[in-house]
Amino acid sequence: MPVSRDNERIKAFKNKGKDQEEMRRRRNDMQVELRKAKREEQMLKRRNIAAPPGENSGAGPVKTDMTIPELVENIHSNEPHLRLMATIAARSLVTDQSPLVDEVIAAGLLPRFVEFLSCVDHPELQFEAAWTITNVASGTRPQTQAVVQAGAVPILVKLLTSTDPRLCEQAAWALGNISGDGPELRDFVIRNGIVPPLISLIRPDTPLEHLRTLAWCLANVCRHRNPVPPMEVIGQVLPSMSQLLYHTDKHVVAEITWAFVYVTDGSDERIEAVVAAGVLPRLVVMLTASDPSLLIAAVRAVGNIVSGTDTQTQAVIDAGALNYFANLAMSDDKKIQKEVAWTISNITAGTQPQIQSVIDAGLVPPLISMLERNDYKVQREAAWAVTNLTAGGTKAQTMALVNHGVIEPFCKLLSIQDAKVIVVLLGGLGQILEASASYNRVDEVAVMIEESGGLDRIEELQDHPNKAVAHVAFHLICRYFSEGDNGADTANLNPEAGDSGFQFGAAGAAAGGLPNAGGFNF
Repeated sequence: MPVSRDNERIKAFKNKGKDQEEMRRRRNDMQVELRKAKREEQMLKRRNIAAPPGENSGAGPVKTDMTIPELVENIHSNEPHLRLMATIAARSLVTDQSPLVDEVIAAGLLPRFVEFLSCVDHPELQFEAAWTITNVASGTRPQTQAVVQAGAVPILVKLLTSTDPRLCEQAAWALGNISGDGPELRDFVIRNGIVPPLISLIRPDTPLEHLRTLAWCLANVCRHRNPVPPMEVIGQVLPSMSQLLYHTDKHVVAEITWAFVYVTDGSDERIEAVVAAGVLPRLVVMLTASDPSLLIAAVRAVGNIVSGTDTQTQAVIDAGALNYFANLAMSDDKKIQKEVAWTISNITAGTQPQIQSVIDAGLVPPLISMLERNDYKVQREAAWAVTNLTAGGTKAQTMALVNHGVIEPFCKLLSIQDAKVIVVLLGGLGQILEASASYNRVDEVAVMIEESGGLDRIEELQDHPNKAVAHVAFHLICRYFSEGDNGADTANLNPEAGDSGFQFGAAGAAAGGLPNAGGFNF
């Protein structure tokens, strides 16, 4: 049967020794880029600068320019008024990122502020202490760790159940800063029980400013990899996340969409939990968002989901996401273009019906257009999308690329310096040539490659210092551009995206007389 032959072709060209669920690529370099970009667009930590109305009520005139020795003296005073004034003055010192934060820590004041968190008879002192701790925790990693070592986390978690809404929000703010520092402190905050009281604060009557803080804190609880948050925690927070995704405030929605980005940037189990939560239609609608931060988060969340199983990818297709990708691919924002190309590349790594969905949605012309862009990162992701299509698609689907003019931009990209991408490009050309044989178009496609300057470049690449590049170029020349056919098999030309790098089939390595110890790694 044709389907059976096509399945065998997938195994032969793309994933020797792998089943189709393992085909999806989560390249480490892409993940690093995404994490760097997230740091720019969604803040890990936040410093509370604005003073709320009535911040000093009951405190009287406050001297905010105390020296460190004066702070130490007054904070240890038996007079409640002096302790409050000193705490307010300390908060003023740590509002700006300055060396004074380290001086406050070095003076041993943090344990005293932590003690003040429990002064239920002095709510202003509690609030000012929480505010000071929040801003210290928004600083460097050693500063955040100093807050934790002072014993603040268990008390801050307890304050989430306070009857004072201001204190609840400030505690959530501080805990969000601590969780945002990294997976170790995030897990420490989780072990101290942040999740139940945090999600209990997400109510219809919660003030909007507070809800924004809670949504941001919740996102930081879901954040970070190596390790990711426990699956039990994800199960606890998903109902609240799903609820907030439909909120009318764009800031709340943006924060929670980032939370979905973090949750889906993991195992198929985590992706499935999000799909099962029924939020895909909402995420897809958000692909039309005008707010840049919200849009990039929505694109990444959808992109993460299609990096899962074929069933999860199909859920995205069924939700109508492909209808929006053509416009997104033509965005002026290169980050959006790159994310869209990456997302499409994971769809074209799926089943042949899913590849056909990409073609039917009119996404081949935008992909080819992205190959012609000046931005290398966009071109690289588009190259992956095209090569995945040639490797897993039918011959007719592969030839659709030729009919839309893929040859010339593919050949022009052969001049780049990245050996990984050169191998991807050569592999795609090899699959196109192989597919063209079924339509008696090999000579026609070979001429297209030659006229586009591709043949000259492939000949040069035979002498490339990277053995993998030289190997694929040599076999392409032997197979399609020489008078004799040495029987080289294009099944060995396409790289496998393995865990340790790009690898080639054993037969191809042996045919070229090249090492066969697990393939070529970059």
